Amino acid sequence: MSVVIVAGDGRWPLRHGQDPVDLLAENGWSGDPVHAALGEDGRIEVHYDGVALDEPSAPVPIGQGQHATRVHQRVAAYAVVVDEDRLLMSRLADWVRGAAGLWTLPGGGVEPGEEPLDAVARECHEETGQRVVVDELVQVQSQHWYGAGADADEDFHAVRLIYRATCPQPTPARVVEVDGSTGDAAWVPIDGLEALPQTWMIGMARPHVRVDAGR
Repeated sequence: MSVVIVAGDGRWPLRHGQDPVDLLAENGWSGDPVHAALGEDGRIEVHYDGVALDEPSAPVPIGQGQHATRVHQRVAAYAVVVDEDRLLMSRLADWVRGAAGLWTLPGGGVEPGEEPLDAVARECHEETGQRVVVDELVQVQSQHWYGAGADADEDFHAVRLIYRATCPQPTPARVVEVDGSTGDAAWVPIDGLEALPQTWMIGMARPHVRVDAGR
């Protein structure tokens, strides 16, 4: 599934390995993400509240994995869910290559033909057993790396849609999905986050983890 960035009257496909911020700047725009939706052509459209720049920025070079046997862009959606002073988190299973045992936000890949909002709600339930109400899109993360994938050396581009969500009726967190990539789930005190082994995603999303966010 591919991504299109939208701002003003402009629509631009996100190239493999490219950060949406760089793509906007190339086309003379800056702004914040406001929502994402499945387009009529089956691509995910990420809309920005854009401001026109005085002049476009020069394109940012994107390296390529010289020995990669698979080029893969993965679009995924995750939720920042706060209940009082706790953050809902999931821990990656021990078999997950390169990130085994790390804590992260609940979420996962957007399936072909699936709305991102539906993907967030589905993944939160599968990974933590919680029914959540998905609110606004607060961040789009882009991470590009080369390395060993599940079955090949990959040139991998992760595009992550980070939403804020609420849980009207919190229950003890538990993993629902069988044989998935989640090994555990928990409501974690926000003041103890830094002590946990965690993914790169958490640090990037940390400004949106607020004690008052779930009230």
